[in-house]
Amino acid sequence: MKRLPLIALILLGSFALRAQEQTATDSLKVLSNKILTMLESSTVSAQLFFAYRYTDYSTADSKNEFAIKRGYINFNHSINENLSGRITPDITIDKEGDGEGDVEMRLKYCYMEYKHKGGKFFSNPKIVVGEVYTPFIEFEEKINRYRVEGSHYLDRIKQISSADFGLTLSSELGGKIDSDYQKRVSKNHAGRFGSVAIGIYNGGGYHALEKNQNKTFQWRLSLRPLPDYIPGLQFSYTGAEGRGNTADEPYWNLHAGMCSYESEYFVVTGQAFTAKGNFEGEVVDALNSKALNNSGYSLFTEVKFLKKKFSFFGRYDEHTIEAVAGNIEAKRYIAGLAYHIVGKSKVVVDYDYWESTSAADKNVGVYEIAVELAF
Repeated sequence: MKRLPLIALILLGSFALRAQEQTATDSLKVLSNKILTMLESSTVSAQLFFAYRYTDYSTADSKNEFAIKRGYINFNHSINENLSGRITPDITIDKEGDGEGDVEMRLKYCYMEYKHKGGKFFSNPKIVVGEVYTPFIEFEEKINRYRVEGSHYLDRIKQISSADFGLTLSSELGGKIDSDYQKRVSKNHAGRFGSVAIGIYNGGGYHALEKNQNKTFQWRLSLRPLPDYIPGLQFSYTGAEGRGNTADEPYWNLHAGMCSYESEYFVVTGQAFTAKGNFEGEVVDALNSKALNNSGYSLFTEVKFLKKKFSFFGRYDEHTIEAVAGNIEAKRYIAGLAYHIVGKSKVVVDYDYWESTSAADKNVGVYEIAVELAF
């Protein structure tokens, strides 16, 4: 008879253990379903730039190196049909300070996006808030797809940063361009009559702290004048108004125009700008920190052949700063051959030569084999 309480206790414990196991199993199923639901509305992608470079300096010894040029990892999640978020860490090499040479990760984008279907003219409008893309470079990168070689013109000469802290509003104009054009040429910024973007930002770019109280305005208007006859032709105007990102707050004003043409087998762009100062606040007179006038232009072309598996591309940049002691002029020549693996992934062989009349600078030529891996 004494065994009965013991047997009952064992049976009770067994039932309790099974109940706990069932509860744990049910909890895991609920968690798994939540994770699967979240993943259904999430995407992860990457864009990695690797290279082997031989650098020839006119006034110093040459060098060669394997390098990770950049690495972007994109995390996107849609909360509903209108609201989504994005986080993009940016892998780069620290080139100064105690951490010089370290591979470091910083944020390129971290924003919330609200989009709407819009109306007949302002179609597919959206607003992004946080660490966001700025109006022009994001547009140009969809036309000149060789960021793997180096930064685009206005970004490279420090007139515009590709991303900043603030907000950007954008919209396509007049609905979508013909679907056949989107399939053969490009689905990016596919407004029938063009697109528009405007924003307000800290002004120092995504890799700098805010060093003054000023906020900068930037804008872009792109018009497609003949969507039914020459759909690849666009005219764009971009600009900025604000102060350079230093405690002295030198004036910064930019006006630039670009004409671009995209087709299935070739792309050509031409742009020119005039400005006072730049967004970093460094194009100034050393004696009084007043912003200096500067101007320049850039030409780019790409020709695709052998069923668009190969491309020749070239670019020429020119930049003039009207310094007190005399104009400082810089020129850049870029030429390359690309093999397109699949999608955005490609192998690029290129030569980049830069020269300047500044006594503080040295002419540099870079021979490079680069790989862009996008997945």
